Amino acid sequence: MTHTIKMFLKIGKEEHIKDLYENGTIYINTIEYFKKVEDEELRGDKYEGASEIINSLPGTFKIPGIERKFKFQKAHIKKAYDVVLGNIYSLYCISSKGFPNPLDFILDEKNLRFGTHCLMIKDNEYFLNKIKAELEKKKYDYRDGFVDYYDKDNISYKKLTLFNKPKEFEYQKEFRFYIHNDKLKPIKIQIGSMKGKAEIIEVKNLTELKVALKK
Repeated sequence: MTHTIKMFLKIGKEEHIKDLYENGTIYINTIEYFKKVEDEELRGDKYEGASEIINSLPGTFKIPGIERKFKFQKAHIKKAYDVVLGNIYSLYCISSKGFPNPLDFILDEKNLRFGTHCLMIKDNEYFLNKIKAELEKKKYDYRDGFVDYYDKDNISYKKLTLFNKPKEFEYQKEFRFYIHNDKLKPIKIQIGSMKGKAEIIEVKNLTELKVALKK
């Protein structure tokens, strides 16, 4: 299904948002960073890069060297590689996927924890095309798209991709770029000034964005 993108938001520190606005600086961190950072389910996600989730029914198990069987009510198993290579760039996306009617947009205030300032990207097609052109120029293999959210505790089995995240993060309405990278280090690109294509606002004023969209 094709979804309509109304606007992208990028929230962060004032200096980073100004750098993005003035110079088009895109900082793309590693998947390993997002797996390990601890910030109360903001950027950090220990399920990032997981390959499978299994929630089993009640059963029994044995420990090698012990004859006795042990019972369990439920087992939650996360399968993942020790190290997941690649980088991720995330954006908040006001779209028909996150909101059946984008004009009914309501920003979850948990997003305000990302920083003090926000870049409202009004020409999303221009922005996406500039990122893609720069990645292709540097010969990076990449994918982009919406993140799909799942209930990690109440599914019996799910095979995961890098575009799946637990529903605890659904408030972030994420659209992301995944960039294949054999090196475990961040990537930085520049797409040029976003003046005329975007606008900087303070996050404390983001709640007013809902009113503006409904007019």
